Amino acid sequence: MKLTKLSLVAALAVSTAFAGGDIAPVEPAPMVETSPWTIGGDAKLYYDTTTTDIAGYPSLFDQFASAGQGAASVDVSYAFADTWKVNAGVTSLFTLGLDDSVVSGVWLYAGANAAKGTLPFTSIGDALWVDTLNVTGTMMDGALTVVVGRQELDTPLAFSEQWTIAPNTFDAAVAIVKPMDELTLVAGYVYDGNGNGGRISTFDSNPGGFTGNDGYFPLAGVEKGAVAVAAIATLGPVTGQAWYYDVLDIAQATWFQADADFSGFTIGGQYSWITGDDYLVGAATAAHALAGFDDSSAFAGKIGYTMDAFNVWAAYSSVDDDGVITISNTATMLSGAGWGGGNGSGQSKLYTEAWWNYGLVGQPGADTFAAAASYNVGDLAMLNGVTLTGQYTSIKSAQNTLLYALGRDATGFAFSTLDTTDLDEVTLLVGTNVYGLDVQLAYIWADATITSLDTNTNTTTSGSYQSDTIQAYLTYKF
Repeated sequence: MKLTKLSLVAALAVSTAFAGGDIAPVEPAPMVETSPWTIGGDAKLYYDTTTTDIAGYPSLFDQFASAGQGAASVDVSYAFADTWKVNAGVTSLFTLGLDDSVVSGVWLYAGANAAKGTLPFTSIGDALWVDTLNVTGTMMDGALTVVVGRQELDTPLAFSEQWTIAPNTFDAAVAIVKPMDELTLVAGYVYDGNGNGGRISTFDSNPGGFTGNDGYFPLAGVEKGAVAVAAIATLGPVTGQAWYYDVLDIAQATWFQADADFSGFTIGGQYSWITGDDYLVGAATAAHALAGFDDSSAFAGKIGYTMDAFNVWAAYSSVDDDGVITISNTATMLSGAGWGGGNGSGQSKLYTEAWWNYGLVGQPGADTFAAAASYNVGDLAMLNGVTLTGQYTSIKSAQNTLLYALGRDATGFAFSTLDTTDLDEVTLLVGTNVYGLDVQLAYIWADATITSLDTNTNTTTSGSYQSDTIQAYLTYKF
């Protein structure tokens, strides 16, 4: 919502004409001054219910099989000195009393019991925190843009994950340079982030919250942040990007990607490589006396076709099974995101990432095939733009190597089990807008097999189960 006002000159001219004089003055074209203030935001209400074929598991819509939460975000900007803005935003979480009788879990935990290492993570109280606070400036006739402060990021290996009710943000400084229309250069330094799949942080020195410690990476003693540089170029229908990351004392990484659009077809390729630095290598070898700490690498390919309201795509990815670090969001790979977060991996930007069961496709050894189709039905009665979507994802041999190597699980306790997961997921979606309210309904079926190797006893166990999930997402933007 933008605030505007009628200029004083135009207002005086209109009032004089209405005064009834002998000769009405010629009314000039109205001069509209745009206010330097901009305000907007959204309100959300999410609901999830899941059941499995595990004996004794509660049924769909049972309180103890359900999660629900509301969130409200307000963002304010003030423009000054022509090309500079101050941006601030707050987000609040609440349950509206749903936890009393309807749900027993939430998307993001809040409150004292949400501290990392404090079990159980049962606090589902209200929360309020500043998720955005930065200064943005444009210089050199628009060729240079800088953003300094708390912000969302969208890069291949450090990004704000949109699957949850409140995306994670970062304390960072970013510079974007466009020396020519076809070329963009990016450089950034990230100090801190609240990137956890299950708990919120207020960016203070409290060891609770997402990172568990001050600093970018959620590992004790690591407080130096991360550096990223990139070049993004467009040549005809092809857009290519090359990224280099240095998560200081932890790992170095690269990401290369090229995508082309022509005659309704899209085709793309990705390659990523991550190697552990001295601190991470030392922690891993000390924990399990690994013979070697191998680099991780992955490649992915995608092809798609769009015709009018119909879109279809298929993708394949493969992660080196000798690696240790996951090809995923470096800001969340130890604190997790989504269903697969307990296996030591954040969400991945690989084309094949599952719709709901995040955190597996980027793990070492994972071979993944994914395909999806969507169709925009159009308007139906009071429903605007009804879209139907289906996605199938098949993941084979994903290993939680990183947590095993570090000798810890997501709660910080000793971890000696190496898990290998196979997963099939089918997701069906219906999305629309009704009376300004964005509505999305989802049905998710998953079939998982987990094989666990206990390195203390050298024994292997295996278990399989199926799950059915129904979700509703309501979002109102203002």
